Amino acid sequence: MRRRSFALLLATGALGACTSRSTGRPAVAATARNAVADDYRWFTMAPDFGEGYCFTWVRGLVPQQVIKRLDGKELERISWEQLVGSGDGQQPPSFQYFVGIARVDDWSLIVEDNGDLGVTDEIVRPLSAGTTVIAHQRGADGHGRFLQVSDGAVVLDFDPIAPATVTTEMAAAGFAPGIDADTSMAAAFALAERLTGEEMTKLLLITRTYLLTRVRPGSRKNQ
Repeated sequence: MRRRSFALLLATGALGACTSRSTGRPAVAATARNAVADDYRWFTMAPDFGEGYCFTWVRGLVPQQVIKRLDGKELERISWEQLVGSGDGQQPPSFQYFVGIARVDDWSLIVEDNGDLGVTDEIVRPLSAGTTVIAHQRGADGHGRFLQVSDGAVVLDFDPIAPATVTTEMAAAGFAPGIDADTSMAAAFALAERLTGEEMTKLLLITRTYLLTRVRPGSRKNQ
C-alpha cells in the first residue's frame, strides 16, 4: 500500500496542543477537561485523510483481542506515516479493510484511512460485547456517522454534519443545527474525548506503533 509522510503538517507548525436506537443520554467518561470543537480545529488542516477516515475506540480490550473479535489477520507493525495518506483503508470489490490498531491506556484505537469498519453495524455490535465502542467516521463528501454501542445496544447514532437532534452533551462539544463541515468534524473528536476520557493529540497519533490488520467481513461464515 502506498503511504504518505505526516511531516508536512508538522513542518507548518500545525502540531497542537445500527438500526435500533436508545433515547438515553450517553454516559460521559471522567476526563481532565471538557473538550470542545475548537480543541480539534487542528485536524481540519491534516492532509492525510483526503478520502475520509474512521476512528474507533474499544474499551478494555488490547489490540490482539480486538483483532480476534474482528476475525482479522495481523500483517505487520507500522508507524503513523506508514498507516495514513493513501486512502486505501477500504478496498472493493470484496470490501476488505486495512486498519491500524494501537493501545491507548484502557482503550484500543482503530484508525482507518478511508473506511467505515468502525461504524458498520454487523461488525461493531459483536465487537462491543461486554464493553463499549465509540466511533466516528467521515467520508469524502463530509457526511459520516458517530456511533456509541454498549454491549450490542446502540446508545448514540447520528451523522455529525446533519444530526437530527442535538443532546445537551453534543451541544457542549460544539454540535448545533446547521453546523458547518469543519466544525462538525472537530465536534465529533471533542465528543469522543468526552465519552472516552482520552484526548487525541497529533503527538499521540504519530508516536504510537500500530498493528496493521486486514479484516474481511463475513470471512468466517464463508469458510
